[in-house]
Amino acid sequence: MNNVMVCENITRTFTEAGSQLQVLKDISFNIARGERVAIMGASGSGKTTLLNTIGGLEAPCGGTVKIDGESLYEVSERKRTKLRNQKLGFVYQFHHLLPEFSALENVAIPLLLAGVAKQEAIDKSTALLSSVGLQERLNHKPAKLSGGERQRVAIARALVTKPACVLMDEPTGNLDANTALDIQTLMDELNVQYGISFIVVTHDEKLALRMDRILVLKDGQLTQRS
Repeated sequence: MNNVMVCENITRTFTEAGSQLQVLKDISFNIARGERVAIMGASGSGKTTLLNTIGGLEAPCGGTVKIDGESLYEVSERKRTKLRNQKLGFVYQFHHLLPEFSALENVAIPLLLAGVAKQEAIDKSTALLSSVGLQERLNHKPAKLSGGERQRVAIARALVTKPACVLMDEPTGNLDANTALDIQTLMDELNVQYGISFIVVTHDEKLALRMDRILVLKDGQLTQRS
């Protein structure tokens, strides 16, 4: 199984009150195609910083991140944006859907930004929303959807470009136990159906145990939990 992501010697340092705080310390790891990996750690340990760094949103102070063999930080900003759009999907604790657009329009946006024809974008978005059980909610705006439905839309939006890897930051953090279980099951099904890798930052032990591996971030170091 080849690697979809290769991270080598990632470092990230912040300056606070004149002192240096090293949040990520020479972190190296690979993600295989179709692999599901949980990243856990205490609040403030740098999990979101790590996710943003490997997602091309925050440049590391040192090290390299490669997606499907292409470097995220040795290319122009325009090329990096294109790589993020084509190769990566993002799901956050707060769904970040655009409130003025319907579920269908929210999902179609990444395709339209990638230059896909409008009708093709609509057809693909409709099919994906139907696959996550929202065929009756296509034209509903986020305010008319439940928390679980909004998160399903966010997951569909992350998957619509058929990315190599989806990055998730506390995807079940704001959901009740039953809805969180539904989202976990959905992630499992989509992983099998599309062969997409998932990297999930979470405090949810039940969600983490469903992954293929659990990595723990502590004191700037990433280690595998046995």
